[in-house]
Order: sequence, then structure tokens, then C-alpha cells
Amino acid sequence: MQDVTKTAEQLLDIWHYVDAIPFVDFDGFTLGDVAYVYLNPTGLYQHILIATEDQNVFLVVVIDVLNKGIYGHHLLNLIELYGLAEESE
Repeated sequence: MQDVTKTAEQLLDIWHYVDAIPFVDFDGFTLGDVAYVYLNPTGLYQHILIATEDQNVFLVVVIDVLNKGIYGHHLLNLIELYGLAEESE
């Protein structure tokens, strides 16, 4: 994955999609702004990481670059995944 946060162009507005995600998918975390943008090695998918109040939890929205559409989303909880301590910003 390549960090393209500083150079990425906005392919589409993700916020209508994000607003439609059921609250239960956030597992009690509150969303903030876009924190990072990554491009997968083939260049086919952008991963938009939206911050939460914990620096180790992100909502990831995956964008299909070629079709300029949203592929899906996932709550990336590094606390649970790697046993990290909660760290509020």
C-alpha cells in the first residue's frame, strides 16, 4: 500500500455513503475527518481512512478507482486487531 494522502485527488464524494452507514458499524466510535489515503499496489483501489476519537481506529472506505465507485467499508480497529491500548487524540 502506498500512502498518497498528500497527492491524492478526490475521485468522488464519500460522505453521502458514510452518512448512510448504520451506526452499529461504527462500534461506538465517532467519526472525524479523512486522516489518510492509500493506493493499493495495482492502483485499482483507494483506501480512505476516516479518523475516530481513537488514533488506532479508522473507518476505511474502499474506492474502485477505474469505475469511480465505492466498493465498501470496514471499521479498522487496531486495538482489537493487535492488542493495542486505546489512545484518544
